[in-house]
Amino acid sequence: MTTTMRAAALAAAALLAAPLPFACGGSSPKPKSPDDLPAADGGAATDGGAADAAPTSVCTGASLDLVNVLVQSACEVPNLPSDAKRPEMTGLLDVKATVSPAQVAPGAHADVVITYTNKSKDPLQLNFLLDPTPRFSVQVYTSTNKRAEMPRTPEPHRKGDAPEPSAPGTARVTILPGGTASARLDWNAVRLKWAPDLVKGTPPEMGYPTAPAGPLPKGTYNLKVVTPLIGVFEGSDREVSTAMTKVVVQ
Repeated sequence: MTTTMRAAALAAAALLAAPLPFACGGSSPKPKSPDDLPAADGGAATDGGAADAAPTSVCTGASLDLVNVLVQSACEVPNLPSDAKRPEMTGLLDVKATVSPAQVAPGAHADVVITYTNKSKDPLQLNFLLDPTPRFSVQVYTSTNKRAEMPRTPEPHRKGDAPEPSAPGTARVTILPGGTASARLDWNAVRLKWAPDLVKGTPPEMGYPTAPAGPLPKGTYNLKVVTPLIGVFEGSDREVSTAMTKVVVQ
């Protein structure tokens, strides 16, 4: 994807995200161009260097709304090199998911909030994948660790020539000491089905499209939020860039 195309995609995502309620309160400052913004303080860089630190203002703060901030072109930085140092986040970063309300009726709506808290005494830089926009995935699992909402049949193959996936990008934010960055996501307690009629308008990096197929059965589920956080040291279970919580459907 060219720079112009990515800028257009990010601008469109920003317009869609703007009406959402914020997890941390307050609205993001008016975006500025990178030339108008001062260089960011190096702080506790998470990729081994602060030379490419994102500008301050919209990208730095103690209470960041990621839904709006990550789509700002001012926060884009060069992609991390494959051999970039991936620092250990233990004791520095806390990633937590909450559901409101924690008990929902089958098929009902709930807000899922993912919050990153800087537990250190220094500014903490975090990098997020853009493809071309940041993607947070809410997944639901049974007590036996099976996906509860996904179709039981295998994912269909796309027919015809699929378009090329968008070139990935990187956005960087800096959380001030003791501060937070959070995103509020929409979630409905429903099962899903494959939606071939939506394939044409769904970018390939988003996977095969789905549509609601009735309410989730009553029960207690493990709700997992997979976030686009990158550039940190973690295991195969992505214990840093994902967060788990419970939700009761009753």
